[in-house]
Amino acid sequence: METVKTMLPGWRRMVFAIFCFCFCAAQLPSQTQVLINQVFDQSGKALSLKELSNRKDLMVLLFLGADCPLSQKAITEATEDLLKSGGKDRVGLFGVLVARDDAEDINRLKEEFKANFPFYLDKDNQVASNLGVKVVPTAVLMDPQGKILYQGRINDRVEELGKRSMARRHDLREALADALQGKPVRVAKTETVGCPVETRKTTPHAKGKVEYFRDIQPILYRNCGACHQNNGVAPFPLADYEDTTVWVETAIGLIENKVMPPGQVISDFPFANESPVPTPKEVALLRQWVSEGMPKGAAPKTPLALPPTDPDVQGLGKPDLVLKPEGPMTIAATGDDLYRFFVYKLNLDQDLKIRTVRLVPGNRKVVHHSIVWFADSDLQKRISTDRALSDWDLLPGDKGPGYGQGPMLLKYLKVDPKSKSTKFEMIGGYAPGNGCYKVPKGYAITIPKKTDLVVQMHYHRTGKVETDFSSIELFLEKGAIDPTKEYRATNINDEKFFVMPPNQRKRTQTAWLVEEDCLISGFSPHGHYLTRAQTLTLERPDGKMETLIHVPRYDINWQRLYTFREPIKAAKGSKIHVSSLMDNTSANPNNPNKPPKAVFMGENTTDEMVFPFMSIIIDKNSKWDIGKQLNSLYRTGAITMALKKAFGPDKSNRKNNEQNTIGGQP
Repeated sequence: METVKTMLPGWRRMVFAIFCFCFCAAQLPSQTQVLINQVFDQSGKALSLKELSNRKDLMVLLFLGADCPLSQKAITEATEDLLKSGGKDRVGLFGVLVARDDAEDINRLKEEFKANFPFYLDKDNQVASNLGVKVVPTAVLMDPQGKILYQGRINDRVEELGKRSMARRHDLREALADALQGKPVRVAKTETVGCPVETRKTTPHAKGKVEYFRDIQPILYRNCGACHQNNGVAPFPLADYEDTTVWVETAIGLIENKVMPPGQVISDFPFANESPVPTPKEVALLRQWVSEGMPKGAAPKTPLALPPTDPDVQGLGKPDLVLKPEGPMTIAATGDDLYRFFVYKLNLDQDLKIRTVRLVPGNRKVVHHSIVWFADSDLQKRISTDRALSDWDLLPGDKGPGYGQGPMLLKYLKVDPKSKSTKFEMIGGYAPGNGCYKVPKGYAITIPKKTDLVVQMHYHRTGKVETDFSSIELFLEKGAIDPTKEYRATNINDEKFFVMPPNQRKRTQTAWLVEEDCLISGFSPHGHYLTRAQTLTLERPDGKMETLIHVPRYDINWQRLYTFREPIKAAKGSKIHVSSLMDNTSANPNNPNKPPKAVFMGENTTDEMVFPFMSIIIDKNSKWDIGKQLNSLYRTGAITMALKKAFGPDKSNRKNNEQNTIGGQP
């Protein structure tokens, strides 16, 4: 009897454990339950996942949103991964569209992205919900019995929404390779970044304190409308009620994380081209509107007009010169972003005085940003005939004029320390919402004779082959120009920065001496993938400190030129302090190396630098050598190249797809 009594507690525990196991198992879809899930073809016919998996060793469900730009790119990337894994005949690839997508979306995606696999509709997001898919694109790899072998991202190109890096790991491709060889998948689950799967139901006729037309549309048009419209550069529109209900929660997340609007800065001085940013009160209204079911409200008698896609163009008039590149540029569907230089020939026999430079993107979907220089014509002829540079960084499918930024470009960029003039100098740039570079009234950009314009284009690949043919508009200064002053561009180079050790996060510090009285017109902060924040501070001769520009979330994908509303007086003896917060840890989503490696100073984006651009106004007859920082860049570069050769990663790790940003001069 005593033995029975002592056994009872153990039996109770066993029964309780079995009950808990059965209860938990009931909450998760079993393999059989997974295959019972149904999707719908274009005609509305229901098919179970079991029917799709027939006659294939493996099945990939690629969950997509038809209007999500990351999903569109995933169509091509997943197809490439399937081919490169060697499983084309053994793996069934199926696109599953979520949210409000329909048969028309299937036809559009097939036509635009040349998809050679079937698409199905997930009505009411039932399959996505049952499999725990909350973000698109998401890939789900399973065997014929419905066992999920891998679920997550296609690759790690995007680790934070709104920010892109280079692909370091092709997760789906590796999972396919493991499964096809009968091996356990090394990494069975990854976190997916993309567009959220829509789960909230809209109630347009509901009564709420916040309404779309009265409260929400004005906020979005004022802060987001220049880019987020059908003809804008942004990846999704926020132009009408229907668009907004789909994308508003994505937008709120980007706004709260200060990713959007892009390039947000803090300064003690107002900017002429500062982008509007939603206030905390406006963000709270957006959230309240979502929580109330997104009521539509009454449409106004006079519809609110969308803002222009390029607000800076207002009042410019007709350009005096329009320049075209030698031909169009074709950009392949997938791969890392492409940086490429194009020469816009001027054939000048006299100097030009310019008040405004405007780059007009030929294809807003792919032109991410650009930087414009003038450069010696003869030098450009020599560079353009260098076949190694012409082919640098091009992927199969890339084709067009211009040249890339390879290490061999440095041999053309010798700076004469005895010459006041330079063979190249930055004069402008383009970023979405800021397409013009304007000089303060009373001054002008001087483009010297015997020079051409050179543009570095940052191209973003969209998942399909694209073509760009961007132009440059020049507006001459025809008014009075101060004959005693000269408008110039220069740089600040941190000569002490040589290497960022792995697994460290620290700030750099350098100071730039103002050698003569001058006016500071504007800045373009600059670093590469390790740079997380950058601050420029003006120290007056009396010790007073003022913030010129602070970028709390620096992003290499957004290269902007910030022009002060009024040029800032800086007396001789002042100092401009530059500090960059650098992060060479695995926590940095932009880090080009995982695990982290030592990153040396250099002009490739997988190198690093502290090299902000600055536009200043100095005396016409000044003896101030404002180009000496460029000389110091090459001296520092020579030292770091020696360090890299002795202590850095070997050549096999220096991939040919390393790309330069505005740190490299053409």
